[in-house]
Amino acid sequence: MEPSNIAFPEGNAPICNNQQPRRVHFERNNADIGNQTEQLLDLLWYLANECWQWFRQKLDQLKRLCFRPKCNIDPEVLDRISQTRGWKTSAIRFVEFHPNNSLMAFLTNDDVVLISNTNGDWPTEIQSVNQKDTTCVAFRPWSQTCELAVGCADGICLWWDSRRLLNANPNIRHMMGTHQLQVLEDKGHNYVTSMQWNEDGTILVTAALGSSHIMLWKPDCQQKMRLISNPESVGSFSLLRFSPDFQELFCASCHAGASLCQLNSSDWKLKQIIGQQRIQTAVWTTCGSILLFGCYGSTRVYSCSSDGEDSVFLRPQSQWRVQLIMDLQNVTTFAGQQRCCGEPQCLAMDPLGIFMASIFKEQSFVLLSILNTTRWGTVKLLPVEFIDCDMSMDGDQYPAYIAFGVLEGEIRMLMIAWNSGYIQRYDIRARCFEEAKWAFSKI
Repeated sequence: MEPSNIAFPEGNAPICNNQQPRRVHFERNNADIGNQTEQLLDLLWYLANECWQWFRQKLDQLKRLCFRPKCNIDPEVLDRISQTRGWKTSAIRFVEFHPNNSLMAFLTNDDVVLISNTNGDWPTEIQSVNQKDTTCVAFRPWSQTCELAVGCADGICLWWDSRRLLNANPNIRHMMGTHQLQVLEDKGHNYVTSMQWNEDGTILVTAALGSSHIMLWKPDCQQKMRLISNPESVGSFSLLRFSPDFQELFCASCHAGASLCQLNSSDWKLKQIIGQQRIQTAVWTTCGSILLFGCYGSTRVYSCSSDGEDSVFLRPQSQWRVQLIMDLQNVTTFAGQQRCCGEPQCLAMDPLGIFMASIFKEQSFVLLSILNTTRWGTVKLLPVEFIDCDMSMDGDQYPAYIAFGVLEGEIRMLMIAWNSGYIQRYDIRARCFEEAKWAFSKI
């Protein structure tokens, strides 16, 4: 090894002030460094904006929690008018299917929304301090992200997933922690009882215990579009149901009677079609011209159908007639099984209009019936099966809520939410009345 020519100063030797400091000159030899810097700045700006939005959202929630206005409405009323049996105590309060994909939502009595899909993936939980005394959920149709509205005591909680576009098979795992909240509220519009989206998802229609009006919201602008007055002006509405063609809106009063709103008119006024009795539950048939409903305190199911138009000069108006369809006090199925059913709590309609399911105020089973609509517009119900819980559990077990959804193609499923929190799925494959009648005649 040859000796080095570099001389190192001794530890006590003085440093020469004339020695020039070492200078290192960096040259930008890579043209991508500038692009990477811009991308990094964009990322930092995005993260800062997300943090700021998160902070504002939490601050707004804290303000709402601390300065929440007092409401004189008794939440016990919700338990009496709700289509959910045991709204206050049942583990599941509401079940909703997305109209355009395989997503479905379950509303719990802890005011938590569980979003799942037909593949059985682990659900995503959505909750907020604003989301108290929840009653219903509605997915926004044709949305580019997962958007849903939740009716509660303060108004409407509108949630959306800003990071995931919907596709044919939504992945629930990608939805964790990505939801944003927007609260739609109006003075007096407290304790929302029912909500419906219009056909293209631009307008949300809501009813609430604290108001004798029906509100129409445009959520993108966080504004109310229009106010529909209750023709009686003495009470609020408990149930809203759009017809399948979205041309008519059925509105049931919390006290007595029901009205119909013609959406093709320019004034959006309500016309009362049912009086005296309070409507407990109602569903439209798929043809859109017949409404089936049950009344509070009655075991009968009625139909309300259009009977043509009056020949009023320049102002034709549809006439609606009410007919008795069936008494559900004592029911016998195709197979000869007999059971006492009683007063219906909730009715659910098959997406193809072939079946109707019913749960009752004091029974622990679901009644499945075939819907037979004649060419003259009359309807008959043919009971075919009593569906019991397929899992034995301790304590009182009864169905709290039911809803139909599409599983795949023309295969539908009836989702039964039991009061214990157990979810039971009942698949249906019949595609027409004759096929359904033949299938159950073999039982």
